[in-house]
Formats: sequence, structure tokens, C-alpha cells
Amino acid sequence: MSDEEYSEDEYVSSEGEGAEGRDVEPQAQQAAPVLGPKEWVGLSSMPAATQQALLETLGKLRERNVNEMTVIFIGKQGVGKSSTVNTLLNERVAPSSPFQPENARPLLAGRVAAGFTLNVLDTPGLLDGDSISARGLMALRAALNGRKVDAFIFTDRLDTWRVDNSDRAIFTALAENFGAELWERTVLGFSHAQTTPPDGKPYEEFVNARVEQYRKAIRQTLGMPNLTLPFALIENGSRCKANAAGEKVVNERPWLTDMVGTMVEMACAKESYEYDHKKAGKKLDPNNKYKIWMLPLFLFQAFVLRPLMIGQIRRDIRKSDEDKKKKSARPAPKK
Repeated sequence: MSDEEYSEDEYVSSEGEGAEGRDVEPQAQQAAPVLGPKEWVGLSSMPAATQQALLETLGKLRERNVNEMTVIFIGKQGVGKSSTVNTLLNERVAPSSPFQPENARPLLAGRVAAGFTLNVLDTPGLLDGDSISARGLMALRAALNGRKVDAFIFTDRLDTWRVDNSDRAIFTALAENFGAELWERTVLGFSHAQTTPPDGKPYEEFVNARVEQYRKAIRQTLGMPNLTLPFALIENGSRCKANAAGEKVVNERPWLTDMVGTMVEMACAKESYEYDHKKAGKKLDPNNKYKIWMLPLFLFQAFVLRPLMIGQIRRDIRKSDEDKKKKSARPAPKK
């Protein structure tokens, strides 16, 4: 990836934020020099077992003469995208406090370790109330513009036990705006994975039910029954359990290395995704997709329905008047 692709006029770079994760002023963004990926300093402070596992996993791509991987986290607000980016890099690059507003623009963090570059992008949520966020879609388009993506991590909470209409609207909006091939390169990431299943259900049974529920909803909504949709469990909480090697685990598995392993498997299995704005650029306001019918419906109402209704009302009035005249013209009954 060239340094120009890290230009801050496309998105917020993590290097443009202070230790508190604050957005820099627009003037500072414009004046900032072109930035590139930084050394992955957070890797060295991870447990030794995690460091080794991550480097071995990313090494599978290097064996294919691939020295770079780009992943993008997408989904609703408040599901853990930013926290997962921070945990993955072991650095606080994305604001993730409960009362801190999320970035309105996508945020890139590029990190280099052992000659391999990992690019991670955090994107704004895709809902605005109960509707699809056009701003969120525009931000995702900015993140995708001119970039090859190896895996998308569609994030939602494991402890949410339903898929509703707003979720289905997101599935459709992503396919309509960025192509169904986006879903072919998507890993389902379930945050808050250290949860207690309801009704005493075994943990693995609960996870499988949630995953299949989500897969079924996506496949049915998009009409793509053959989507693979691998999944990864995520737990960013400070109380996440750890194994003897110090690795954070979910159901006795080191979830971070498992998640990266799933990303790498996706990158190995599929060609990189490239956004084609010529095909998808006209659909970025999903809430307006029915407005094309407003003018024809208005004209139909004004020039067809209204005259018909007025004509019917007049006929009813005339008929009522005629009935009254006939009634008044009848001779009174003799006593």
C-alpha cells in the first residue's frame, strides 16, 4: 500500500489522535503530513503465546508472498467494533467509552510487525434510529475507496437473542450499496462472548444457535443460501478469563488468535474485495429508495383519483336532491 492511501482527507488516521482518542481539528487534519503504517508496538506487550500465535498465523499469508492484510469492522453502533480494534492492536486507537460519541468518519490503524502490515479500519454505525444511516454508508464508502479488503468483520453482540428488521435492513443496504460479494468475504464477529446462556443451556449449543440464527437471517434476506459466513467470538471486557499463558480466552479458547486466524483463512480463500463506485455509488441513501414513486403517485392522485372522487360526490348529491324532490312531490295521504 502506498503512503498516499493513508491521506487524512479520506478518513481519520489513528496517528491524528492524542492519547485520549480525541479527533484532531479539521485545520490540523488538512495540515498534517501524509502518514503511513506504524510499528506494531502493542504486539510486544501481549502475552508471549499470543505474540507467537499471531505472527505464525499472519505468516501463512507471507508463505503466499502476501505481506499485507486489510480488515474492516462494520455493524451497528454500540456492538464493540471500536473496542475490538483496540484489543486487536493492544493500543487505544479508537474511542470506545460508553458516553463518548463514535467517530463520524472511518478510522484507520496500520501496523507493521516482522515485515507484515496489518491494516484495521473501524467504521461508524450503520443505523440512524431505526433507519439505515446514509452517513454510515458514506463513511464505509470512504474507507473502501481505492482499497483492497481481505475480510469484513460484521460485528454484533452474542448476548442479543434476536435478529430484527433493522438488522435485515443493514444486510440489504450493504449488499445493494457495495455488492453481494462483500458478504462472501464477511466473518461474523460476536462480542460480549463471555456471557451466561439462558435457561442453563450449554455454552456451545447457545453459540451455535445464535450463529445459525444470524446466518439464516442473512442468507434468507439476501437470497444467498450458499454463503459460508464463518464466525469468531470476541470478549473485550477487562474481566475476560485468561489461561495459564496469560491469553484471554472464551470457552477455554484464546479468542484473539482464533479471530485473526479466521480473518487469515478468509484472506487465503478469497480474492481481495475491491469497491466499484460506478456500480454502487447511486444507492447511498437507502431511506429514499421509494421516493422515485412519489411524483407518479401524486399525479395519479391529483388527476385520476381526485376527479373520480369529486364526480362520485356530485352524483351522490344530485341523487339525494332528486330523491328529496320526488318525496316532496308525492300527494299527502288522505285522512
